[in-house]
Amino acid sequence: ELPGFSVQVNLSAAEIKRLADRIIAKSKETYDAVAAVPLDKVNFANAIAPLAELDAQQFPLVQACVLPRMVSPSEDICRASAEAEKRLDSHFLLCRQREDVYRVVKAFTERGERIGPEATRFVQYLVREFERNGAKLTQTKKKEMEKLKSLIDDLNLKYIQNMNDFTKFLLLSEEELAGMPLEFLKDLEETDGKRKVLLTGYYVTPILEHCKVGSTRKQIAVAYGQKGGNQNVAILEKLVQIRHRLARLLGYSNYSDFAIEPRMPMTSRKVLEFLEEMSEQLSDLANRELTVLKELKMKEEGDAQFGMEDLLYYMKRGEQHKVDLDIGEIKRYFPVKLVISGMLKMFQDLFALRFEEIKDVEVWHDTVRLFSVWDASSSDLLGYFFLDIFSREGKYDHTCVVALQNGCMCSNGSRKVPVAVLLSQCPKEFDGNSALLRFPEVVRIFHEFSHVVHHISNRATFSRFSSLRLEGDFAEIPSLLLENWCYESISLKMMSGFYQDITKSVSTEACQSLKRRRDMFAGLKLKQEILLCLVDQIIHTSENVDIDELIKDLHPKVILGIPLLEGTSPASCFPRIAVGYDAVCYSYIWSERCLLLIYSRRNLKTTC
Repeated sequence: ELPGFSVQVNLSAAEIKRLADRIIAKSKETYDAVAAVPLDKVNFANAIAPLAELDAQQFPLVQACVLPRMVSPSEDICRASAEAEKRLDSHFLLCRQREDVYRVVKAFTERGERIGPEATRFVQYLVREFERNGAKLTQTKKKEMEKLKSLIDDLNLKYIQNMNDFTKFLLLSEEELAGMPLEFLKDLEETDGKRKVLLTGYYVTPILEHCKVGSTRKQIAVAYGQKGGNQNVAILEKLVQIRHRLARLLGYSNYSDFAIEPRMPMTSRKVLEFLEEMSEQLSDLANRELTVLKELKMKEEGDAQFGMEDLLYYMKRGEQHKVDLDIGEIKRYFPVKLVISGMLKMFQDLFALRFEEIKDVEVWHDTVRLFSVWDASSSDLLGYFFLDIFSREGKYDHTCVVALQNGCMCSNGSRKVPVAVLLSQCPKEFDGNSALLRFPEVVRIFHEFSHVVHHISNRATFSRFSSLRLEGDFAEIPSLLLENWCYESISLKMMSGFYQDITKSVSTEACQSLKRRRDMFAGLKLKQEILLCLVDQIIHTSENVDIDELIKDLHPKVILGIPLLEGTSPASCFPRIAVGYDAVCYSYIWSERCLLLIYSRRNLKTTC
């Protein structure tokens, strides 16, 4: 009953199925109507507007079917959601392959009707999407494409499911965990005199950063690097083969060229050149950084080979030498609830917004909160967002934002307001005390909430141009820009408070240290990202690649002679390559480079 809000949440398995049926029926009806328009009678009102209106009305309904598989605690609902998503994907592919509708849209482009720039862009997107989804293919090839898309969807689901089902843990003694903060050890369940360490990022990263025992770091890194196992490597290799078949079907030489064509670089060759150039430019800096780390290891462990399991630990050691900062102590200043409330206040002040929590609403879990967003000066309703930030079994494992409704104009003159959900896996309260966040987790949540605010601030006329659906190589720039506030004293003090006395915020000196620490070992950090981006590009430009062998060969070349950790398989636990960012993992680094160019030009103008 909320104004401008048509998102349906907390649906049962049966309701999800019925909703998917209605979406498919309405979509077919609209496409049939457009296809029936005589080519000599085509105009914006009968050919383009119905498709724009369909997108506006059905996007929140589709998301209502899809979201539950990421968040619902019910296995039946998750299963129904996954099945609905598969059916809807298959149906929409068929819609975008309809040559009769494509002919009507193309006929409109040839008439030269005067429309606004956003409408013109929408028509261009329609034409491109029809062509990229095979509207010009023969019927036989369309059926083959549908089969390939279905196989890709199935394999994507299996890859993620394997990661979500990974429940392995290690039992380690306190001696093996030497160097770990006491509060970390208290969080670990005790079993047979040892500590149970779950192999999730929340527990693995602190051990790799702080554990003094090299053999423990190696044991943890190897076990975590097998997440997904050989099964996921086989799935990824199969995915790559099917994607290449799909690209060839559409007339592209490889899948990477297909994926990159509508983006800024336009070709896979340009992306490979960009990544190789970045890697080369970073080599001198990264080599100097690695020399520092090797010297630190020599002092602490003697003449032992430097491995990937040592990287995070000695980065922390190096930071401690250069920056007076106790990361374990800093964590005590970031209770989850205080971080969230401070972050909300920060964004309200920065963008002149007002957030109001809406109580007593039916949602998918009792820890989920819903907020409305208002323009502080005009009191106009701008949108809504959900916060689903606490960990629970079966929930999607990464911090991310999902758009539930796009802001856009409807044919009746009303406006749908944007709605989004922020998902994370923050630790829950314990004995009434708010759990504590490590600083990188604070930055990650802040970054993702920036996407929420960007989404809600959007004023697009067409649903297709709502902010989370904008150009891929630009999508990260607003959040990367806003993320810088996490390193400013004024905002850090708003988001912090000592867990035993929240009136005591993090000190100015600590804020300055966090800012200095951010840029330390930047070369080595970016080199690791470039390695995975190169793997992503190479496998998607070649049809048959042994991915494990490729990484084993490429790893020492990019990471300055450090070999891949024996027994690990990064391809088994890198979901960006498998799902969502296939062949476009480079985009994040590209966005950072674009942001640097914006900064440099701004500074140049200021100087001039």
